[in-house]
Amino acid sequence: MTTPPADRQIHAASFEVRRTTVRDNAEIAYIREGVGGLPLLMLHGWPSTKRIFYRNIGPLAEAGFEVIAPDASGWGDSPPRADRWTDQVMAGRDSVALMEALGHERFVLAAFDQGTIVGLDLVNRFPERILRQVLWSGVVPFMWDVYAAAGIGGDMIEEVVAATDHILEHGNHADRLCAELDTAEARRDYVKGFYTTRVWKAGRPATGIAGPGAFDEDMASFHAEPFGDARMFRDSLRWYETPLHPETFSEPPLLAQASDVETLFLLGAHDFTTANANTARRIAVAYRNLVGPFFVDGAGHFLSWECPRLFNNAVISFCRDLLAQ
Repeated sequence: MTTPPADRQIHAASFEVRRTTVRDNAEIAYIREGVGGLPLLMLHGWPSTKRIFYRNIGPLAEAGFEVIAPDASGWGDSPPRADRWTDQVMAGRDSVALMEALGHERFVLAAFDQGTIVGLDLVNRFPERILRQVLWSGVVPFMWDVYAAAGIGGDMIEEVVAATDHILEHGNHADRLCAELDTAEARRDYVKGFYTTRVWKAGRPATGIAGPGAFDEDMASFHAEPFGDARMFRDSLRWYETPLHPETFSEPPLLAQASDVETLFLLGAHDFTTANANTARRIAVAYRNLVGPFFVDGAGHFLSWECPRLFNNAVISFCRDLLAQ
């Protein structure tokens, strides 16, 4: 697959799913295309799996990247650990172990949404591993005092909570939500709403967090399908519990440091959860070697899926010198 496929051509078997065992005997399912190219690790967020990159993997591999897109342990095609759920710190360590197993000591990182929390800890814990990073529709380092000193008021998490109701629902009342969504169909329908017609708080219209018309029924169902599994759905919500309750992390996360890694940051202009002037100003403070941030018109939260040609070209241009090597 060398070009962005038409939606009717996208399905679960669009790419070969490979598997390997990493730390703690965790089995990781992943896609690997363009073997021998510039290694690019792509990290998904919520409510998504590696499927969210199905419009990017082929074109980026054709451009010279070795694209590696895993499902975090317990998500999608990656079975859960036997003894516990996998938090963002563990997912970052798993990702490094996966890249090592594939022969890559250094790589380009691409992450969005909750994947940016995984990536934030990863880049601070293993800065020597990251050649460059591409981030979109995600969080910034948790440096609230630094932002305040720079004249940027407020807290990004508080701003997102004010705009949506799912952060606190997932982070504080996950068991109650899972009890309400007690069938695979109910869980999938709930997740589909984030792509299409979920009603948000504060009188927002019935819309998802994607740009207008970005997902039809079939594609929303495609992305929601893995979340029918009860344990996967419950464990995925824990990625909201950990930032709200840091004591639940497997080890102290490294989320409050500025980064010197060269960073491209994109924001969807229609993503009301993370794309605003305060976020852009925080990005400018937190990333010392920054390209952007750029607001992409026509894109919502799922920018790489909604605007694949623009996204793919941006990643290629950002890494053109590395690709040439």
